[in-house]
Amino acid sequence: MSTPITVGSRRPRLDADAKVRGQTRYTADIALEGALAGAVARSPHAFARVVRVDVTRAAAMPGVRAIVYAGNTPPQPLDFGIKDQHLFPRPYARYAGEPVAAVAADSEAQARAAAAAIDVEYEVLEPVLDAQRALEAASPLVHPDWKSYEKLPTRVLRGNVCGYNRIRRGDVAAAFERSDVVVHASEFRFSPGLPGYIEPRAAAARRETDGGLTVWCGSQSPYDNRDELAKFFGLAPERVRFINQFVGGAFGGKIIMAPEWYAAALALQCDRPVRMAWSRHEDGLHAFPRHGGTASFRSAATADGRLVAMRASFIYDTGAYIGYGTGTALISTMLASAPYRIPDLDLEATLVYTNKHVAGPVRAPGGPQANYAKELHLDELAALLGLDPLEFRLRNAWEDGDRGPGGQKLSGVRVKEALRKAADAVGWGTPARPGSGRGIACTWWFSSCGESKARVEVRADGTILLASGNPEVGTGASSTALPMMAAEVLGVDPARITVVLSDTATDTYDSGVGGSSSTFGAGMAVAAAAGDARTKLLALAEDALEARTEDIELRDGRALVRGSPDHSVPLADLARKAGGSVTGLGESAEQDDPEFDESLTETHGFASWLAPSYTASAAHVDVDRATGAVIVRKLATAQDVGYAVNPVGAIGQIEGGAVMGVGWALTEALAFDERGHVKPDLKDYLMPTAVDAPEIETILIESSPGVGPYGLKGVGEPPITTPPAAIACAIRAAVGAAPHETPMTPERVWRAARQE
Repeated sequence: MSTPITVGSRRPRLDADAKVRGQTRYTADIALEGALAGAVARSPHAFARVVRVDVTRAAAMPGVRAIVYAGNTPPQPLDFGIKDQHLFPRPYARYAGEPVAAVAADSEAQARAAAAAIDVEYEVLEPVLDAQRALEAASPLVHPDWKSYEKLPTRVLRGNVCGYNRIRRGDVAAAFERSDVVVHASEFRFSPGLPGYIEPRAAAARRETDGGLTVWCGSQSPYDNRDELAKFFGLAPERVRFINQFVGGAFGGKIIMAPEWYAAALALQCDRPVRMAWSRHEDGLHAFPRHGGTASFRSAATADGRLVAMRASFIYDTGAYIGYGTGTALISTMLASAPYRIPDLDLEATLVYTNKHVAGPVRAPGGPQANYAKELHLDELAALLGLDPLEFRLRNAWEDGDRGPGGQKLSGVRVKEALRKAADAVGWGTPARPGSGRGIACTWWFSSCGESKARVEVRADGTILLASGNPEVGTGASSTALPMMAAEVLGVDPARITVVLSDTATDTYDSGVGGSSSTFGAGMAVAAAAGDARTKLLALAEDALEARTEDIELRDGRALVRGSPDHSVPLADLARKAGGSVTGLGESAEQDDPEFDESLTETHGFASWLAPSYTASAAHVDVDRATGAVIVRKLATAQDVGYAVNPVGAIGQIEGGAVMGVGWALTEALAFDERGHVKPDLKDYLMPTAVDAPEIETILIESSPGVGPYGLKGVGEPPITTPPAAIACAIRAAVGAAPHETPMTPERVWRAARQE
């Protein structure tokens, strides 16, 4: 492969100008002629049996056009790994805020008034609001009818337990009994946290005259959402069209459908389109938060600082339904001991139901939680051994040839390089003033290659269109990185390429944004589509220029003969010659997961990781011992990205992850009681803003190429996983102890410092 020209260069976001000028259209901006307004009626109870729903009074109210509820929508459950959820309660409402009906009316005020007028009779039941309580034998069942549920064979379901996995290697108990080891145990608690996107959720839907359905939305996974919706309502997938708009942030919170369901259900019963745009408050009631939970760790190391054994156990609260909660538990056990060489392991994670809103796959599910607990626990063990935290990590960090928790053989390991570079960036080893501390943390993460298709059209009018099913959710992957990859192949300026936002009518299937897969899987498809178009253009140029294909190159929008730049033809002329356009098609190539040792795992479907990357963060903090207030002075993250298609974009992802990590570590906490989310609005949820951001240094490590296009690895998720742990360790360094509960509020820091 020749040296890339466009790919690898630092490029500003191609969608930035329109966004800062307010010209970008989001879902709530979609104006459909004659659209009705939709509103949702929600359960006020954390747990109740819905005895009766009477819509008579609401249906007679002015402007009301349709009401949907369990009585007039399909009875089958939604299509998750455990079929435990219906569109509307049948018969149990399992969290406060769960939709029990939806209304379409001429105006939003009329829809909301009618929603409030729906008569619902509840039999209120005792809720389960704590994961530990859910595990008690005497606890009420969140799903009294759980034994009747269909589920995938790999899923674990027994009472309030809806997920479990375990990785075991060696003899942990025997290792703990050895006379030459120091054993340390720690307990941790994590708060759930919002995905933290800016754009509240919205959707619009219209029943077409042929009985089909069109949905406008801001989804992370429009194709899969289309298929789910089509299956549920008994429509052929090709008769359902999802048109995705720009998405104002998602962070895993927009993988699962929310207003799309209700807008679609209403539209199918109306002769006018239905628009549903949630307020921030309503969005907060229906957010899919990061899992809260607990963790316990017990580890042993020799006096010279060699780790010999670890036992770790996580319990995660996944809320009322399974949704996509399983990944958090699977990933946590893969992170609990990593990236360290520990001979004997016993790692397990359990998911439990409670009567809260469904937790979701928020950016790097399980990552901040597992790393925070593991790294602070190991920091404390290092202190017991009298070792420098960095040196302790370097002594135990993986190297090429080591094996991951599930037995996967590792190569291209860059843990030590990441640790050293992050440490150097915060002045590790230099004296710190009183009340100031430095902390460090490291981890590994997976790359994923989702299924994706793309189409590139070079047109006779000089335009180039790029259609990819991968939605633009605010990362810049689809809007900028993908056209850069097409431009590299076609020899044009990326700014000449118009990206068609994800639209299922383009038939460019994509499995969606998740698992840091966009530039990996969709990039593979785009590069293949551009390569297909390039091949066709070169064949046309061969005739036009009377030169051999191998002597022709594509550059600056023209095909030209090497060494004779004046002997050229514009790509537009070649498209005209081809009848109006030259189209290239491409799709991602399936990637095999690395081999692992199945005998080490129990009900674990994610025990080996494709093209893993390695990340380390170091933090420098000041702590006011009198108040417990923490100021993060600097965060440095060194990340193995394999190859940075657009370094500006990669740095933006890492900087965003750092700020997100500061929030999860220090301020963000969701509170639930029998009323549901107690503080669903951002005014009460302390999410950091630009003014709270510390100095951030990013270090891209590109010496460990992955298997993605140009050797790239997934970038978006790792940088949120290590900053909270680094901050915790820095607090410990500053005042001698750090809270074992997030967020690490001033009160918790103050209490931890007093108990040092």
